[in-house]
Amino acid sequence: MFQLAVDDDIALVLAEERHALAMTNLIVRNQERLARWEPWAEQPATLDSTRAYIRAALEDFVRGRQISTIITVDGGRRFVGRCGMRINPYAGSGDIGYWIDAEFEGRGITSRSARALVSSVFAEVGLGKVELRTSVANQRSRAVAERLGFAYEGILPGGLRFSNHADDVALYGVTADKWQTARAQARGRSR
Repeated sequence: MFQLAVDDDIALVLAEERHALAMTNLIVRNQERLARWEPWAEQPATLDSTRAYIRAALEDFVRGRQISTIITVDGGRRFVGRCGMRINPYAGSGDIGYWIDAEFEGRGITSRSARALVSSVFAEVGLGKVELRTSVANQRSRAVAERLGFAYEGILPGGLRFSNHADDVALYGVTADKWQTARAQARGRSR
């Protein structure tokens, strides 16, 4: 099983079918809140739909096209969100996405998880760039992008399609070189 230790409190665990019930329950608890920002959350979460997503994500993982992880705390015993990366191996780039249980918002868990996953794909997968796309109105997600050092690259008009409307998308990005430079500077400051 793929697992990425984020720090002493958090680990990212590759989503597997055995996690489907716990993930479905987590989505259901957060569905209304998630549906404001994520078109996929407009549809009611079911165990079957979660299993189907996990199966497809695992197939993509094997093909090097996606890393879909569950954010865990308490030694991996408690699932609190999702952090994943869609990978375009031909372009050498990725697109990160994440969400967190409302109970765990504001604790830095999302930022720390995203930082670990981005570092991992740059170091181990060899991507040249990672992008982050979010609704222009999603201030929390935009703050994560900025906290991580992603550069604001512009707006994609109507880029997030919901059943009854479309949101403009704020596009952020960071290259592997800029990421490595920023991480080295942060390590230097912490010494």
